[in-house]
Amino acid sequence: MTEKRHVHQGLPDFKLHDPEHNRGRDKVIRFVRLVTLVVIILLLVGLARSLFTRWADGNVLEARAVENSLLHVRVIQPSPSRFDARLTLPGTLQGSQEAQINARVSGYVKALFKDIGSTVKKGELLAKLDIPEVKRQVDEAEANFQLAKIAYDRWVRMRAEDVVSQQELDEKTNAYRQTQAIQERMREQLSFGQVVAPFEGIVTRRNANVGDLVNAGSSGSGQALFTIAQTNKLHVYFYVPQDRASLVRIGDSVDIVRSAQPDKPIKAQIARTAGAIDLNSRTLQIDVEIPNDDYALLPGAYVEVALNLKSNGNLVLPTNTLLFGAAGAQVAIIKDGKVERQIVKLGTDYGQLVEVKSGVTAEDQVIVNPPDAITTGQPVVVEVLQGTANHGT
Repeated sequence: MTEKRHVHQGLPDFKLHDPEHNRGRDKVIRFVRLVTLVVIILLLVGLARSLFTRWADGNVLEARAVENSLLHVRVIQPSPSRFDARLTLPGTLQGSQEAQINARVSGYVKALFKDIGSTVKKGELLAKLDIPEVKRQVDEAEANFQLAKIAYDRWVRMRAEDVVSQQELDEKTNAYRQTQAIQERMREQLSFGQVVAPFEGIVTRRNANVGDLVNAGSSGSGQALFTIAQTNKLHVYFYVPQDRASLVRIGDSVDIVRSAQPDKPIKAQIARTAGAIDLNSRTLQIDVEIPNDDYALLPGAYVEVALNLKSNGNLVLPTNTLLFGAAGAQVAIIKDGKVERQIVKLGTDYGQLVEVKSGVTAEDQVIVNPPDAITTGQPVVVEVLQGTANHGT
């Protein structure tokens, strides 16, 4: 009895198989199963919802990733320039004629007749030189000529008397003419002791004093005695860069601007051009003539020459389309929906616009404000398509 009680937890056998007990147990089991089923269904629903949400979010993220990989840009097309450029270049006023007066023979300055600022006429005496060596050579040439003349006259008489041959007379004749030519040349050199003005003008510089030893010529140690300029008409020589030379024409008007009176430019015209590009500076020399009847303008003064150049019709782009790197200036253009970085050669900078000499055409779509990291082949989406580069005349 004791063992049975222990086995059945102290309950009698008839209590263990009571119908009420079985029905309660079945209810508990059914409830547990129902709760378990509901929990499993809820877990499955939650799992399905989570999987669906993740799948939907994955599609959204994938779509966003594809959208973010596309660069949204604005583009613009190059247009012909309509700018009339104003080019300002440095220049120097010069007399219509300017010359440095050098001595033609070496000697000492004996007298000076003109000084700086003096007005001179053509052929007027500027200075006298003491040239003793030339004088001695003239005396020698005179003596040789007189001797040769006496011999020549004698041989002419002797030939008339048929005392000498014709060949001997010809030799004396040649000697006579030779000494005569030397005499005339030395007399001409003697006249070089008088220094005269080659044209009418003003003495702008004097480099010699009385008693100075001057050498002949302008090379070596020769020094100019005077500088003379004709100032009733002035020239301005200036140099136009090679890329603008084709825009300059004879007869074009220019403004001569002086630093003392910048608000009062002098109107002038291009008188002539060199007609060729200088090989050293790659520039074109231009000559402008300025009337100066009142002598208000002074030779040697620094001026600025302003030219109004017509547009050359090259394409222009906004400066915010440019990229700068090791390869130089570039732009990003669109071809078949993708980026292509293109090297360009720039010209005149007009401020917000810049001239593009090569690298793009009028039909190209150029990206505005391209990021520095933009690369060739990168897909893009055009947001706004503007017609052409916006600029004025």
